[in-house]
Amino acid sequence: MDLNTLEILGNSSIGIFSMATNSFGIFPLNLKKVTLKTVEDTLKIPIICTSIASSSLNGLFVVGNSSHLVLPGLIADDEYDMIKSRLPDNVDLNIFESKITALGNSIVCGDDVALVHKNFTPDEKNTLTDFLDVEIISGEIIGSPLVGSLVFRTDRGILTHPLITDEELDWLASIFKTNGDVVTVNRGLPYPRPGLVANSSGILAGSDTTGPELMRIYDILAN
Repeated sequence: MDLNTLEILGNSSIGIFSMATNSFGIFPLNLKKVTLKTVEDTLKIPIICTSIASSSLNGLFVVGNSSHLVLPGLIADDEYDMIKSRLPDNVDLNIFESKITALGNSIVCGDDVALVHKNFTPDEKNTLTDFLDVEIISGEIIGSPLVGSLVFRTDRGILTHPLITDEELDWLASIFKTNGDVVTVNRGLPYPRPGLVANSSGILAGSDTTGPELMRIYDILAN
């Protein structure tokens, strides 16, 4: 498994701008050629460079798994059309209408199950079940409903905020059927997802992530 560090648009919080699954990646426009090559070589998936609601903060707005991508209702028509035209044929695309638009901060999604913000309505949770084709579980981590910012997962492992309890970590492991542990990124930041983009093939970490942090991340996600 490859591991590389990088900045996106001059920022080490790369997960704010981007997301990846085992089938595709969503990244912002105007990436440097060398950055895009690093992304493609590391993750080994097709990369779609786009904006969401005229913003480069794609990682905050989108969520998906290997066969589904969900976009917020505030996406522009031309952005939707461009993303749809470039997604792999086996990936379904849906627009999700909700007051909660920061889907990346509010959902931790796998291919079989998703942990979601507790304030999604029952109808919204049913819609997410249909759009993502997964079991939906509502919950909090360390008292926060923003589970997407506190938990980062791939098929190989789970990375979580350092203040998580052992019971919560065991709960996450049982939900996603993989082991995990606490980490920091970008020189001690406790929120893993904003500092990472990864899938089963490779790991990208923010450029400020230290050697010991990288070793811990690799040990968990490369097993």
